This record gives sequence, structure tokens and C-alpha cells, in this order.
Amino acid sequence: MATGQLSSMGGWYTQGFSEDYVNARGIPRVEFVDDVAAFLKKKDCNPEGAIKVMQEQYSKYKLMEYKLGQNKASLLRKLPEIKKTLEMVKHLKAKVEADEELRTHFGLSDTVFVEAVVKDKPQTVGIWLGANVMVEYTQDEAIELLKKNLDTASANLERTVEDLAFLRDQLTVSEVNIARVYNWEVKQKRKAKEAGAGEAETDTKTVE
Repeated sequence: MATGQLSSMGGWYTQGFSEDYVNARGIPRVEFVDDVAAFLKKKDCNPEGAIKVMQEQYSKYKLMEYKLGQNKASLLRKLPEIKKTLEMVKHLKAKVEADEELRTHFGLSDTVFVEAVVKDKPQTVGIWLGANVMVEYTQDEAIELLKKNLDTASANLERTVEDLAFLRDQLTVSEVNIARVYNWEVKQKRKAKEAGAGEAETDTKTVE
């Protein structure tokens, strides 16, 4: 999702997220600094202090982005596995109901597999739940569980993608804010220096 653009009124609009959007997972929206002087007065701080706070907030957002990225990668790995397992259980159930032999392959080693014919009608399957734990389910129970897991993982992925998009928008706003405050401070120092030089020149002429 693309980041937003500064509007003519000075507000910040993120593409895909309305101004009244509130993240359901509690990711706070970064306030765009339009008027730097007014912002510093409101926060009762100097530019250095404001930039420090912004940088700390930016670091927190980057950490959140990293964790969400890991979560997204994990979900993208899990979803195909769940789908594949679900299809396998459905295939097994169909073979049993049709009273057909089931041909499969099992591993003798990491690189050697042997074809086998399952003549019995297996009524249960073993599902790995993680942490080296396998639980036996009936085929219908396994299908129901896998469908639920698939729906949950899909919903989690959708939420994670949304959070990442919103979070990256906030990172962009933070970067813009830091740059605006820094540039404002540079301009103020330049103005003060020029004003000081002008006063010194006036004093010199007066003495002459």
C-alpha cells in the first residue's frame, strides 16, 4: 500500500486509511507536524528534545515492523502447509468412502521413498500440533480442525498485512516530521546568525 501525500491544507493523508481510521490492534497514529513552531510550543520543548522523542518513537515502530514482518513470513509458510494437509485428509476420506485402495509413498530415509498400497480403511489421521505433539483425529474431526486453522491463519495474515501497511505509513510520517523539525531549527539558527551579523554591522557604522 502506498504512502500518502501532504495535502494543500498541510494535513497528512495515508492512501487506504481514512483520517478517522483507528487501528484495531492499537498501533497509534503519528501526528503530522504542519506548523513546527506551534508544535514545539504545544509540546513545551525545543527542537532537539522533539527530535529525540520522535526518534525514540520511530525506533519502536521499526521494532514493531520487524516483528510483524516475521509474523507475516511465518503465516505465509503455514498457510500452504495447512491447505496441503487439508487436501490430503479430504483425499483419504474420499478414497475410504469410495472403497478404493490408497496408493502413497513413505520415506525409508531422507532421500529414499517407497510406494505402498493401503488396503485397510483408515478411519483416523494423526495431526501434528507443534512442539513434537501429534494428536489422533477422525477424518471429519481433522477436516473441521484444519478448516478452522486455515480460516484463523488467513484472518491473521489479513490483519498483519493491514497493520504493516498502516505502520509503514506512520514510519513515513515520522521520517517527514523529524526532517521538518530539523530543517526548521537550521533555518532559525541561520536567521539568528544573519540578524546578529546585521546588528554588528549597524554598531560598526554607528561607531564610525
